[in-house]
Amino acid sequence: MIIVKLMGGLGNQMFQYATGLSLAHTHHTELLIDPSFLNADAKGSYTQRRLELDCFALDLKIASEEDIKHFNISGAHKLKRVLQRTFPGAYRYLYVAENTFEYQPGFENYPANTYLSGFWQSERYFKNIKPLLLKAFTPKASPTIENREWMAKMQNTESVSLHIRRGDYITNKNASAHHGSCDLPYYYRALEHIKKIHPKIEVFVFSDDLPWCEQNLELTDPVHFISSNQTAHPYYDLVLMNHCRHNIIANSSFSWWGAWLNPNPEKIVVAPLNWFATKEINTADLIPSGWIRL
Repeated sequence: MIIVKLMGGLGNQMFQYATGLSLAHTHHTELLIDPSFLNADAKGSYTQRRLELDCFALDLKIASEEDIKHFNISGAHKLKRVLQRTFPGAYRYLYVAENTFEYQPGFENYPANTYLSGFWQSERYFKNIKPLLLKAFTPKASPTIENREWMAKMQNTESVSLHIRRGDYITNKNASAHHGSCDLPYYYRALEHIKKIHPKIEVFVFSDDLPWCEQNLELTDPVHFISSNQTAHPYYDLVLMNHCRHNIIANSSFSWWGAWLNPNPEKIVVAPLNWFATKEINTADLIPSGWIRL
């Protein structure tokens, strides 16, 4: 069995699930999820989240306490973790805590009984099962009439999704210090880059703070502020993003997935050069080859 610890919002949970599913697929074993961190009291140190993967048509199986006990998580001291990482094949039950943001060498050698704790934000973990993920990340709910209308418009124009992430990146001191927020000049540069190739575009703005976007974005192209999914089913914003022909993402795993799931073979995806407020974190494995960083 492969167990993956869930942390963060929907985009983060998708990274974790995809990585776990890839390893489970390799070993032809089942994937279990551990949502205990989501259920813990954040005490203000990070944004409290809930299980959000249930918006997709997934067969989610929760790991039991007995399942998790096999990995001796609480008793896994530093030396043991080093030995496990160095000699993964020597352990029947392997506990792996991601120790850097980069792709973890040896991932493909993790055994059939592995507990994964981390964010795993690189397509290198799961690119091999992309067709499987395209099917897995299909919403349970059918699109509303309004969403179907947006999808049609996006398919019939040179549509560009533009995602502005604010929320806890602005209001939570820890999140703000760690992540930071993309500034408006980044979005203007990204739009100009796309317009050099496709002069006549239509912009579809997604955000957790649309009023701020409406007040501060100064665009000369036709623009639409997508508000239809703000309350009832916000995950459908991700679906609409991948219906656009091109994507401008924030430093956000949510819009990362909106772009990655976009099936357009000629898509232009623009991502921020700095994913975190601090430049010391290596994010080279985060952005797929072919995407543009500005």
